Amino acid sequence: MTSSTSRPARIKAVLAIAFAGNMLAAQLPALSQEPRLASASMIDFISKHSQIPREEKAYRLLQLANNYISGIPSTVWEASVRAGCGDPSSIRDMQILLRRDRYLLSWADRISLQSYSVGTTALSEAGRKKISGEDLVVADNAIKAAIEQLGQGSPRAELLNLYLVASGLSRMTGNAQNEKKCNKVLNEAIQACETKKTVDSAQIKLISSILNSMAYVFIPIEIEDFPMQSRRRLPAFDMKNFDRSERLKLRAAALLDRLPVTDHDRRKAHRDLTLWYTQLGKGERALKEKQELFNLVGVEEDSILYPQQRTCGGEVWWTVEKKSGPRFCGMG
Repeated sequence: MTSSTSRPARIKAVLAIAFAGNMLAAQLPALSQEPRLASASMIDFISKHSQIPREEKAYRLLQLANNYISGIPSTVWEASVRAGCGDPSSIRDMQILLRRDRYLLSWADRISLQSYSVGTTALSEAGRKKISGEDLVVADNAIKAAIEQLGQGSPRAELLNLYLVASGLSRMTGNAQNEKKCNKVLNEAIQACETKKTVDSAQIKLISSILNSMAYVFIPIEIEDFPMQSRRRLPAFDMKNFDRSERLKLRAAALLDRLPVTDHDRRKAHRDLTLWYTQLGKGERALKEKQELFNLVGVEEDSILYPQQRTCGGEVWWTVEKKSGPRFCGMG
């Protein structure tokens, strides 16, 4: 047994493999003619492996479904999963990956966006016809097995992102039953968070991020931390999708408003809404959100919409850096 490979290096390797696999799924159209391992045995291998925690089983099964929906050759991926599932260090590193909310949210955003066509609430029939009947069956079975793994016991809050992924993949295959199961869990978790009198800040932030991911589907605008050098082309949208997206984003902001006025995420929710409304040409609503931000921060200057550059590098939010001539930091 070697110990020369450090944990950070192993984690980077796991992240690289996972990221590469998901990026391929997002970019490649159809390569279904490539040879694959037997799908049923792979689903059974993951589902019944005694050493893999259930959240990793669900994640791997959803990856498998994503591969088949996207027409990605799975031979190499499946072989790597079989090889890594018995390695305790790989299992530990995967657990670290699955606790990185930003990674899972990014994947959920991408899957959800792919699962909707512009102006409709479901993947077009033409899109589903590009997936072979055999691959649809494999994907549905993998998604169903993933939902079963997630459904064993009370779902932990951090697993909700996997339900969001499963919902989007189910929408791609046209499996309304699988999609309904996932959405039921998500809606119950959101409503529980909204109705509880006392909810910890971590749960509020997770649920608000899921609401924002759901809103992103209808109007996929990314709000950058820094001013954009060039104006991006707005995605096509209608008022129906605007209303849907706005309702979800306002629910997310309402949850964050239960946190202290000094909380960064609460402030950023109103800042992001200000820029979101501005990009969509909703000036009055943008001004309302900006005033709410000013009230939270105690500063009424547009410059706080973006982080300020410090003299010696780095950025700081919610303050105005006063320029008072040359300053030196003593670093040479």
